[in-house]
Amino acid sequence: MFFKKKKFYTLLDIKNQIVFTPLIFIFILSILVFTSIYFFFEYEKKNKIDNLIQSENFYKNDVLKNYIASIKYNTSTSFDDIETDLGNYIYEIIGFIKAKMTINNEFDIELLKPHLKQIESANKIKFLLFDTRDYSVLFGDEILENLIELTNSENKSDKFKKYMLRNIKYIGDNNLMYSIDNQKKSIQLSYLKNIEFLNMFLGAYSKTDDMVLLTKEVIYDSIYSKSKTLNNSHFYFYDLNEKKILNYYMNNEVKDVSEIKNFLEDSKNDLSYTFPKYQFKIFIKDGPFNKEKRDIEEQYQTKMVMSFLVVVFIALLLITSANIFGRFINTIFNRYNRRLEQKNLLFKKWKERYELAIIASNDGLWDMDLKSRKIFFSKKWLDMFGYTRNDIQDFEQWINLIHNEDKEKVLNEYEKHINKQSEHFVCEYRLKAKDGNYKWILERGKEFNSNRMLMMAMNIDERMKLTKELRDVELLTKFGRIVIFRWENDENMSVKFVSQSIKAYGYDVKDFEKNIKFFDFIYKDDVNQLITVIKKSIFNDADSFTSIHRVVDKDNNIKWVYNRTIIIKDDNGNVIEFYGYLNDITKLKMNEAELKEKVKLQLEKNLEKDRLLVQQNKLASMGEMLGNIAHQWRQPLNNINLLIYFIRDSYGKISQNELSEVIKDAKLQIDYMSQTIDDFRNFYKPSKERKIFDIKESILQSSKIVHSSIEKNAIKLDILGESLSIDGFENEFEQVIVNILNNAIDAKIIKSKIIKFDAKIEINIYKEDKNIFISIFNNCGNIDEKIIERIFEPYFTTKFEDQGTGIGLYMTKVIIEKNMKGKIEAKNLNDGVEFIIKLRA
Repeated sequence: MFFKKKKFYTLLDIKNQIVFTPLIFIFILSILVFTSIYFFFEYEKKNKIDNLIQSENFYKNDVLKNYIASIKYNTSTSFDDIETDLGNYIYEIIGFIKAKMTINNEFDIELLKPHLKQIESANKIKFLLFDTRDYSVLFGDEILENLIELTNSENKSDKFKKYMLRNIKYIGDNNLMYSIDNQKKSIQLSYLKNIEFLNMFLGAYSKTDDMVLLTKEVIYDSIYSKSKTLNNSHFYFYDLNEKKILNYYMNNEVKDVSEIKNFLEDSKNDLSYTFPKYQFKIFIKDGPFNKEKRDIEEQYQTKMVMSFLVVVFIALLLITSANIFGRFINTIFNRYNRRLEQKNLLFKKWKERYELAIIASNDGLWDMDLKSRKIFFSKKWLDMFGYTRNDIQDFEQWINLIHNEDKEKVLNEYEKHINKQSEHFVCEYRLKAKDGNYKWILERGKEFNSNRMLMMAMNIDERMKLTKELRDVELLTKFGRIVIFRWENDENMSVKFVSQSIKAYGYDVKDFEKNIKFFDFIYKDDVNQLITVIKKSIFNDADSFTSIHRVVDKDNNIKWVYNRTIIIKDDNGNVIEFYGYLNDITKLKMNEAELKEKVKLQLEKNLEKDRLLVQQNKLASMGEMLGNIAHQWRQPLNNINLLIYFIRDSYGKISQNELSEVIKDAKLQIDYMSQTIDDFRNFYKPSKERKIFDIKESILQSSKIVHSSIEKNAIKLDILGESLSIDGFENEFEQVIVNILNNAIDAKIIKSKIIKFDAKIEINIYKEDKNIFISIFNNCGNIDEKIIERIFEPYFTTKFEDQGTGIGLYMTKVIIEKNMKGKIEAKNLNDGVEFIIKLRA
C-alpha cells in the first residue's frame, strides 16, 4: 500500500495528548540534561586525575628501574666474591705442592689427593686435576662428567674426554670460567691454573649455584627496605612458578596467591618488571589515594550535585505549571464529553448489528427479510460457492441447495430459533456450489426485531475432510500392527487414547481405560531407557522423539517395537501430552541378530582362510626353496667328499693332530648344513602367537632363505638401518620379505635377458615419530603404471601363467595390513621398484 490511513484521534486522545505530552517532554529533557552534566564533569575529572597519575607513573617507572638495576648488581656481586675465593684456593694448593716437593723437585700426587678432599669438604667446592701430557684425569672425574653433560653431546668416549681437557687447558689458564645450565637455570664458576713444573692443570669449581635462588635471595633481602624509601607506594614480588607473593601489604610477609582476593585482576593496574628466565615479577603498588586525588573528586562531586539540584528544581517548576494547565483542560473536555454520551444512546441499536457484522467480516454474510423471505447475499458468500448476484434471491432457493441428508436438521434449527426456543441459529451442513460439488459450512445467525435475520457462513470443508481422514486412519489402524497411543504427562502416565489395533498384543481398549498405564505396557528393563529419551527430548525442546524398545503383551510375550511420538505442549510451553504410534519390529530384530551371528562366523572363516593362504604360499614356493637348499649343500658336500678321500689316501701316514684338524673341518661343514635345515624349517613353521622380535635380525634371517638365488643371479644385497623391535608374527613377516625378494630376483632374470646391468637390492630400516618404515628397493626395472595399483590383488600376476600364481603379493598385503595393522605400497623409483612397509612401533 502506498498510503497509510491516518489515526483518528478521539476527544480523550486529544485531552491526554495535551495533558501528558508536556510532562513527557520535561521528563526526557531532564534525563538529557542530567546525562550531559554527568558526562561533562566526569570528563573534566578524568582529565585532571589522568594528568596527576601520569606524573606519578614517571616517578614510579624511574624508581622501579633503579630497583631492578640494584637487584642485578647485587646478584653479580655474589659471583665476584666466589671468584676471589676460587683463586685463593688454587694458590693455596700450589703452595702446598711446593712445600711437599723433594730436593730433586719430585712430588707424589697421592699426597695431594687427601688435601684436595679436605678443602672440598670444608668449603663446598670441587677440584679437577689432570696430566697435560696424556690428558688423564688425576682427580675430579665427577667434574669432567658434569662438563660433558652441559655440552648435550651423546659422545662420551675417552677420546671426547681428552678433547674436553685440551679445550680447558687452551682457554682456562689463569682464567675464570662460567658453566651455565640454561635448562636448570644454574651457574658454576671455576678458576683454572696450569702448573707447568709438574705438567698438570688444576681447576677449582664452585658449588652449582641456582641463579633463580640467588636472584630470589637478593629480592627477599632488599624489597622491604627499598619500599620504605618510596612515597605513598611500595614494592611487592610475585613468583609465578610457586604462586607466592612477598610484601603485598607492605609487611614483608609471604602469602599464597589464593589468600589475596582479586590479585590477578588488581595487579594489572600496577607497574611491573618481569624476569622472563625465572618467571619473577616485581610490582610497584599504589597506596591509598593521595590528597590531590580526593580533592579533585570531592570538588567535581560537589559541582555535579549542585547542578543536579538546579535541574530538579527547574523540572519540578515546569511539572507544576503543566499540571495546573492540564487540570484546566480536563474540566473543559469533561463538559464536552457528557454532551457526546447523550448522542451515543441513539446509535445503540445499530451497534449490535454492526458488531456481529464485524465478527463475520471474514465469512459469507447474508441478510433475510422474514416477511418477504427475500435474501441479500454478500460478495464473499457468493464467491465462496461460485454464484453470481441473481442466482439465489429467496429462502426457498437457499433450502433447495442444502444436501438432502442435512435439510431436515437445518429446518429444525431454523424453526427453533424463529420460535424463540434458541438464542442463536447454529448449524453445520453441506451446501451445493455452482460446480455441483457440496461444501461443508458452519452457519450462525440471529433474528432482529422479529422481521430480519442476519446469517454468517464459515467454510469448514477442509476441517470436515480432515476429520473424515482421521476416522479413516483409525479404521486403518484398527486391524493393523501399528498401535496409536495418546498418554498424559502426569505421574501415572495415564493413557488417554489407544487404537483398536492394540488387540494384536492381546489387550482391549477398555483395559487401558481402567487401570493399565502406558509404562505398564513397556518391558521393565527398557522403562528407564525410554524415560531418559523422553526427558532428553523435553530438555532439548524437541518436537518429537523416536525409540526402539520392548513391550509385553497380555500373554507376557516380549516384542520389539519402534516408537515414534510427538510432544504436545500448551500455550505456555508446558508438556501436557504425548501422541505417537508403536510399530512391531520383532521379526526385523530377530533377523538382525541372525545376520550378526552369520557375519561373525564368516569373519572367523575368512581369517582362517588368510592363515591357510599364508602357509599355502610358503608351500607353493617349496620347490624353489628345495633348490636353494640343494645349492647351499652342494659345496659343503663336495668339501666333505674331498676330506674323506684325503683320509683314505693318507691313512697311516698322517699324525693324530692332522687327523683332528681334518675331522674338525668336516664337522664345520656338517654344522653349516644343519644350520641351513634349521633356517628353512623355522621359516615354514606356521606362526600362531605374537611376539616381540628384531626387524633387522628377521630380515637377515629371511635373506638366508633366498641367499643361493641371490648369489646365483649375482645380485648385491645391502641391509641398512638400525635394529628396531616390534610386536607381531615373526614368521609371517619373514614370508613378506621372502616374497618381495623373490619378486626382485624374478625381475632381474627378466631384465637380464634384455640388457646387462649390475643388479642390487637395498633394504633400509628407519623410524619416524611413532612409526617404523622398511624400504626395499631394487633396480630391476619399473612396473607398468597401468597395473601398479593392481599388483596386490589376489591371483593378479605380471608373469606368465606357468611362472607365477598371483598370490604372493596379495598375501604380503594381507599379512602387513590385516595381521600386523600396518600399510604397504609400491612405487616406481628411477629404473626400479620401491616397496615401503609402514608399521606402528
